[in-house]
Amino acid sequence: MKTEKIYDKEIAPKLKEAGDLCVKHGIPFLAVAEYAPGMVGRTSFQTNDECIEMVMIRHCAKTAPNIDGYVIGLMRWAREKHISWNASIVMRSLDPNFDNPPDKPERREE
Repeated sequence: MKTEKIYDKEIAPKLKEAGDLCVKHGIPFLAVAEYAPGMVGRTSFQTNDECIEMVMIRHCAKTAPNIDGYVIGLMRWAREKHISWNASIVMRSLDPNFDNPPDKPERREE
């Protein structure tokens, strides 16, 4: 596969170089290249304080085409970071305790 060889020999090393520079300066980094239909190369560096946009893009690149994996992973990340998902119709429909912020104990149904 010609494009895979080009990616491996020419593109991936440059992405690693850019990623290493970002690591050196503590900058979150993500690059995704589809070098052939359905064949993806990914280079990433994450930090604990990266923005939700970077988390969403990185997680999508990691889990695609598994939509369930994407949504469940994003929900777990939001819980770990104590981010409320009350504004999300989808998250509220998936979590019966949607009105409790993630850092509060769950409600008990009586």
